[in-house]
Amino acid sequence: MIEQLKSKLKELDLKKQELQPKIDKIEEKKAEEIQELNKKYDHMIQDVNIEVKDFEQNIMNDIIGLFSKTVMNEFDTKRSTSEYKVTQNFKEFREKVSEIKLFPRDLIERLDEVIDGGLIENIAYD
Repeated sequence: MIEQLKSKLKELDLKKQELQPKIDKIEEKKAEEIQELNKKYDHMIQDVNIEVKDFEQNIMNDIIGLFSKTVMNEFDTKRSTSEYKVTQNFKEFREKVSEIKLFPRDLIERLDEVIDGGLIENIAYD
């Protein structure tokens, strides 16, 4: 009886070994199909997001343009005045842009430098 059981266990091991290549092939095919499916859906997600990304880029361009305009206006004010001090418009601009989540923090820091006595020229010429 024990010998018969041992024989059946050996047979079971053989069957498992015979099946393993088939299982490996199925797993390989599964991985390939998953990869193709991921590519398909990644592409679909990109297509959907492109409009939002373009809109976000336009907003960033507007932000940079507004920053440049404000800095240049301040620079022009400084050049046309014998005694320069930071204008109220510049300070208000700095306060308002800090409320805009997308506004780059490094640009806000540069505005702060001017308000704290730094040279507007350092920003204007960059």
